[in-house]
Amino acid sequence: MIKKILLALLLAILAGAAYLYSSMLANIPESRLQLQPAQTVASSEAPVLLFGATRNTGLELARKLHARSEKVVAFVRPTSDRSALEALDAEFLEGDAMDEASVIAAAQSQPFRAVVTTVGCLKCVPPVDFTGNRNIIDAAKTAGIDRVLLVTTIGAGDSADVLPLPSKQILKEILPLKTQAEDHLRASGLNHIIIRPGGLLSGQASGSGMLSDAPDAFGYIDRADLADLMLACLDSSACDGKTLAAIDSERKTYW
Repeated sequence: MIKKILLALLLAILAGAAYLYSSMLANIPESRLQLQPAQTVASSEAPVLLFGATRNTGLELARKLHARSEKVVAFVRPTSDRSALEALDAEFLEGDAMDEASVIAAAQSQPFRAVVTTVGCLKCVPPVDFTGNRNIIDAAKTAGIDRVLLVTTIGAGDSADVLPLPSKQILKEILPLKTQAEDHLRASGLNHIIIRPGGLLSGQASGSGMLSDAPDAFGYIDRADLADLMLACLDSSACDGKTLAAIDSERKTYW
Protein backbone atom coordinates (compact mmCIF):
# COMPACT_ATOMS: atom_id res chain seq x y z
CA MET A 1 0.00 0.00 0.00
CA ILE A 2 2.81 2.39 0.94
CA LYS A 3 4.55 1.65 -2.36
CA LYS A 4 1.35 2.39 -4.27
CA ILE A 5 0.90 5.70 -2.45
CA LEU A 6 4.50 6.71 -3.09
CA LEU A 7 4.17 5.75 -6.74
CA ALA A 8 0.98 7.80 -7.07
CA LEU A 9 2.69 10.79 -5.46
CA LEU A 10 5.67 10.44 -7.79
CA LEU A 11 3.40 10.25 -10.83
CA ALA A 12 1.48 13.31 -9.64
CA ILE A 13 4.73 15.25 -9.17
CA LEU A 14 5.96 14.24 -12.61
CA ALA A 15 2.64 15.18 -14.20
CA GLY A 16 2.70 18.55 -12.47
CA ALA A 17 6.28 19.19 -13.56
CA ALA A 18 5.42 18.25 -17.15
CA TYR A 19 2.42 20.59 -17.13
CA LEU A 20 4.47 23.42 -15.68
CA TYR A 21 7.21 22.95 -18.26
CA SER A 22 4.80 22.81 -21.19
CA SER A 23 2.91 25.89 -19.96
CA MET A 24 6.14 27.90 -19.94
CA LEU A 25 7.12 27.05 -23.51
CA ALA A 26 7.06 30.00 -25.88
CA ASN A 27 4.19 30.41 -28.31
CA ILE A 28 5.75 32.16 -31.28
CA PRO A 29 3.07 33.29 -33.76
CA GLU A 30 3.55 33.38 -37.49
CA SER A 31 2.23 36.92 -37.71
CA ARG A 32 4.87 39.52 -36.94
CA LEU A 33 5.31 43.20 -37.57
CA GLN A 34 7.57 43.95 -40.50
CA LEU A 35 9.89 46.52 -38.97
CA GLN A 36 13.09 47.98 -40.35
CA PRO A 37 16.09 48.00 -37.97
CA ALA A 38 16.73 51.21 -36.07
CA GLN A 39 18.62 53.89 -37.95
CA THR A 40 22.25 54.56 -37.16
CA VAL A 41 21.53 58.30 -36.91
CA ALA A 42 18.46 59.92 -35.39
CA SER A 43 16.07 61.56 -37.86
CA SER A 44 15.36 64.45 -35.47
CA GLU A 45 17.43 66.64 -33.18
CA ALA A 46 14.62 66.75 -30.62
CA PRO A 47 15.39 64.20 -27.87
CA VAL A 48 13.25 61.49 -26.35
CA LEU A 49 12.18 61.96 -22.72
CA LEU A 50 12.92 58.74 -20.84
CA PHE A 51 11.13 57.55 -17.71
CA GLY A 52 12.62 54.50 -15.99
CA ALA A 53 16.05 54.89 -17.60
CA THR A 54 18.29 54.26 -14.58
CA ARG A 55 18.19 50.48 -14.98
CA ASN A 56 17.07 47.46 -17.00
CA THR A 57 15.25 48.10 -20.29
CA GLY A 58 15.18 51.87 -19.95
CA LEU A 59 18.95 51.95 -19.45
CA GLU A 60 19.46 49.68 -22.47
CA LEU A 61 17.46 52.11 -24.60
CA ALA A 62 19.44 55.07 -23.23
CA ARG A 63 22.67 53.32 -24.24
CA LYS A 64 21.41 52.77 -27.76
CA LEU A 65 20.32 56.39 -28.11
CA HIS A 66 23.74 57.52 -26.90
CA ALA A 67 25.50 55.12 -29.27
CA ARG A 68 24.05 57.00 -32.21
CA SER A 69 25.02 60.37 -30.70
CA GLU A 70 21.59 61.34 -29.43
CA LYS A 71 21.23 63.43 -26.30
CA VAL A 72 19.89 61.27 -23.49
CA VAL A 73 17.33 63.07 -21.30
CA ALA A 74 16.19 61.08 -18.27
CA PHE A 75 13.58 61.84 -15.61
CA VAL A 76 15.02 60.57 -12.32
CA ARG A 77 14.19 60.63 -8.66
CA PRO A 78 16.59 62.60 -6.45
CA THR A 79 17.69 59.37 -4.75
CA SER A 80 18.20 57.31 -7.93
CA ASP A 81 21.58 55.81 -8.81
CA ARG A 82 22.61 57.83 -11.87
CA SER A 83 26.07 56.39 -12.39
CA ALA A 84 25.23 54.35 -15.50
CA LEU A 85 23.47 57.33 -17.09
CA GLU A 86 26.27 59.72 -16.14
CA ALA A 87 28.56 57.57 -18.29
CA LEU A 88 26.27 58.48 -21.21
CA ASP A 89 26.48 62.23 -20.52
CA ALA A 90 22.77 62.19 -19.78
CA GLU A 91 20.78 65.28 -18.88
CA PHE A 92 18.74 64.78 -15.74
CA LEU A 93 15.29 66.12 -14.91
CA GLU A 94 14.47 65.50 -11.25
CA GLY A 95 11.11 64.47 -9.91
CA ASP A 96 8.93 61.50 -9.08
CA ALA A 97 6.50 59.79 -11.44
CA MET A 98 3.96 59.75 -8.61
CA ASP A 99 4.18 63.55 -8.38
CA GLU A 100 2.17 64.93 -11.29
CA ALA A 101 3.55 68.47 -11.05
CA SER A 102 7.18 67.36 -11.41
CA VAL A 103 6.30 65.17 -14.38
CA ILE A 104 4.51 68.04 -16.14
CA ALA A 105 7.46 70.37 -15.46
CA ALA A 106 9.85 67.86 -17.03
CA ALA A 107 7.65 67.34 -20.09
CA GLN A 108 7.40 71.09 -20.64
CA SER A 109 11.11 71.78 -20.07
CA GLN A 110 12.13 71.50 -23.73
CA PRO A 111 10.86 70.19 -27.08
CA PHE A 112 10.68 66.38 -27.10
CA ARG A 113 9.77 64.24 -30.07
CA ALA A 114 8.47 61.39 -27.90
CA VAL A 115 8.10 60.07 -24.38
CA VAL A 116 9.16 56.55 -23.44
CA THR A 117 8.12 55.00 -20.16
CA THR A 118 9.25 51.67 -18.75
CA VAL A 119 8.03 52.65 -15.27
CA GLY A 120 6.88 49.70 -13.20
CA CYS A 121 7.66 48.08 -9.87
CA LEU A 122 6.64 44.75 -8.41
CA LYS A 123 6.97 45.71 -4.73
CA CYS A 124 6.58 49.49 -4.64
CA VAL A 125 4.11 50.94 -2.13
CA PRO A 126 2.12 52.66 -3.45
CA PRO A 127 2.38 50.88 -6.82
CA VAL A 128 3.50 53.05 -9.73
CA ASP A 129 2.37 50.90 -12.65
CA PHE A 130 -0.86 52.80 -13.22
CA THR A 131 -0.61 56.09 -11.33
CA GLY A 132 2.96 56.84 -12.41
CA ASN A 133 2.27 56.02 -16.05
CA ARG A 134 -1.02 57.94 -15.97
CA ASN A 135 0.87 61.02 -14.78
CA ILE A 136 3.44 60.57 -17.56
CA ILE A 137 0.77 60.16 -20.25
CA ASP A 138 -1.20 63.15 -19.02
CA ALA A 139 1.95 65.27 -18.81
CA ALA A 140 2.86 64.40 -22.39
CA LYS A 141 -0.58 65.51 -23.52
CA THR A 142 -0.36 68.74 -21.51
CA ALA A 143 3.06 69.50 -23.00
CA GLY A 144 1.94 68.78 -26.55
CA ILE A 145 4.18 65.72 -26.98
CA ASP A 146 2.10 63.62 -29.32
CA ARG A 147 4.00 60.31 -29.19
CA VAL A 148 4.22 57.97 -26.18
CA LEU A 149 5.81 54.52 -26.06
CA LEU A 150 4.65 52.51 -23.04
CA VAL A 151 6.25 49.23 -22.01
CA THR A 152 3.99 46.90 -20.00
CA THR A 153 4.09 43.09 -20.12
CA ILE A 154 2.54 40.06 -21.76
CA GLY A 155 -0.33 39.24 -19.42
CA ALA A 156 -1.85 42.71 -19.53
CA GLY A 157 -5.16 43.37 -21.27
CA ASP A 158 -6.26 40.79 -23.81
CA SER A 159 -3.10 38.72 -23.28
CA ALA A 160 -4.12 37.79 -19.71
CA ASP A 161 -4.72 34.11 -20.48
CA VAL A 162 -1.31 33.62 -22.08
CA LEU A 163 0.82 33.75 -18.94
CA PRO A 164 1.91 30.52 -17.21
CA LEU A 165 0.38 30.01 -13.78
CA PRO A 166 3.56 30.90 -11.81
CA SER A 167 3.86 34.21 -13.67
CA LYS A 168 0.18 34.97 -13.09
CA GLN A 169 0.67 34.48 -9.37
CA ILE A 170 3.78 36.65 -9.22
CA LEU A 171 2.22 39.46 -11.26
CA LYS A 172 -1.38 39.21 -10.06
CA GLU A 173 -1.28 42.54 -8.21
CA ILE A 174 0.24 44.60 -11.00
CA LEU A 175 -1.32 43.14 -14.15
CA PRO A 176 -4.61 45.04 -13.61
CA LEU A 177 -2.59 48.24 -13.10
CA LYS A 178 -0.63 47.73 -16.30
CA THR A 179 -3.90 47.07 -18.10
CA GLN A 180 -5.29 50.36 -16.74
CA ALA A 181 -2.17 52.18 -17.95
CA GLU A 182 -2.61 50.73 -21.44
CA ASP A 183 -6.28 51.69 -21.53
CA HIS A 184 -5.48 55.21 -20.33
CA LEU A 185 -2.92 55.70 -23.08
CA ARG A 186 -5.29 54.44 -25.78
CA ALA A 187 -8.02 56.77 -24.53
CA SER A 188 -5.68 59.77 -24.38
CA GLY A 189 -5.84 60.49 -28.10
CA LEU A 190 -2.04 60.51 -28.28
CA ASN A 191 -0.10 58.70 -30.97
CA HIS A 192 0.74 55.64 -28.91
CA ILE A 193 2.88 52.51 -29.02
CA ILE A 194 2.35 49.79 -26.41
CA ILE A 195 4.95 47.04 -26.18
CA ARG A 196 4.39 43.96 -24.03
CA PRO A 197 7.62 42.01 -23.54
CA GLY A 198 7.60 38.40 -22.47
CA GLY A 199 9.90 37.03 -19.79
CA LEU A 200 12.88 39.36 -19.62
CA LEU A 201 16.52 38.29 -19.60
CA SER A 202 19.69 40.34 -19.22
CA GLY A 203 22.07 38.61 -21.61
CA GLN A 204 23.58 39.70 -24.89
CA ALA A 205 21.29 40.70 -27.74
CA SER A 206 20.49 37.77 -30.03
CA GLY A 207 19.23 39.88 -32.92
CA SER A 208 16.13 37.71 -33.20
CA GLY A 209 13.67 39.91 -31.33
CA MET A 210 10.27 40.29 -32.96
CA LEU A 211 7.01 42.17 -32.47
CA SER A 212 3.57 40.67 -33.02
CA ASP A 213 0.00 41.87 -32.56
CA ALA A 214 -1.18 38.29 -31.89
CA PRO A 215 -2.79 38.32 -28.41
CA ASP A 216 -1.66 34.72 -27.74
CA ALA A 217 2.03 35.44 -28.37
CA PHE A 218 4.24 34.38 -25.48
CA GLY A 219 7.96 33.97 -25.07
CA TYR A 220 11.14 35.47 -23.71
CA ILE A 221 13.44 38.29 -24.77
CA ASP A 222 16.70 39.89 -23.70
CA ARG A 223 16.42 43.52 -22.66
CA ALA A 224 18.99 44.53 -25.27
CA ASP A 225 16.82 43.03 -28.02
CA LEU A 226 13.75 44.73 -26.56
CA ALA A 227 15.56 48.08 -26.61
CA ASP A 228 16.46 47.51 -30.28
CA LEU A 229 12.78 46.99 -31.08
CA MET A 230 11.77 50.07 -29.11
CA LEU A 231 14.30 52.22 -30.95
CA ALA A 232 13.15 50.86 -34.31
CA CYS A 233 9.56 51.75 -33.37
CA LEU A 234 10.63 55.29 -32.48
CA ASP A 235 12.24 55.57 -35.91
CA SER A 236 9.18 54.33 -37.80
CA SER A 237 5.44 54.80 -37.98
CA ALA A 238 4.94 51.04 -38.32
CA CYS A 239 4.27 50.61 -34.58
CA ASP A 240 2.00 53.62 -34.16
CA GLY A 241 -1.39 52.90 -32.63
CA LYS A 242 -0.50 49.25 -32.02
CA THR A 243 -0.24 46.96 -29.01
CA LEU A 244 2.59 44.51 -29.67
CA ALA A 245 4.11 41.52 -27.91
CA ALA A 246 7.92 41.48 -27.89
CA ILE A 247 9.61 38.07 -27.86
CA ASP A 248 12.68 36.30 -29.21
CA SER A 249 11.64 34.30 -32.26
CA GLU A 250 14.38 31.72 -31.63
CA ARG A 251 13.96 31.15 -27.89
CA LYS A 252 11.48 28.52 -26.72
CA THR A 253 12.31 28.49 -22.99
CA TYR A 254 13.62 30.85 -20.34
CA TRP A 255 16.72 28.70 -19.84
